[in-house]
Amino acid sequence: MKKQSIRILLLVLTLVCAMASVATAAALPRVALIYTNNANTTYDTELDSCVLDNLNKTLSQHFEVVKNDTVVQKLTDMGMTDLSMAERRDILDAVAGEECTYVICLSLEPFQRKEKITFFTQGIEMIATVPCKIIDVKNDRYIYNGKFVEKQSDSTWIGSVGNKSVALQALQKVNKGLNKILNEKMLVAK
Repeated sequence: MKKQSIRILLLVLTLVCAMASVATAAALPRVALIYTNNANTTYDTELDSCVLDNLNKTLSQHFEVVKNDTVVQKLTDMGMTDLSMAERRDILDAVAGEECTYVICLSLEPFQRKEKITFFTQGIEMIATVPCKIIDVKNDRYIYNGKFVEKQSDSTWIGSVGNKSVALQALQKVNKGLNKILNEKMLVAK
């Protein structure tokens, strides 16, 4: 009898916790993520994962993050082939009806690659450029409108250094800058 009542109590507690987590998840404000990758590399999926996983990790405790590819198509249909050139009004028109609190537009541009050769080493330098717009939908204003440009280099004594590892390191620097902006401007304002 005691075991039966303990099981029922645990089941009730589990249901209450599950209902509380569903209610909390539903109450989170939404962030529409508009992301394009124009780098055109053989490792685009790793680049996408680096950027998108960072954003989900940074924002998921405070917001429901929704990656929205239909908005990219709407902007393209409006003649905006480059996200960095889209105006705030164009972006807000494209997300109309999405019921989001914030919009984050990120566009990964092609990397700039430079070879560095010295007498002892061979290496490369990669420059990552990521234009970023963060829009407060409710107040119809930019929280951030800028560009992250980060450089990373690596070299070796023997053989050569791969583009992918250096590009991912440069993107990690972009992620740090983006996280700083998100923490200062968006998470504090929440």
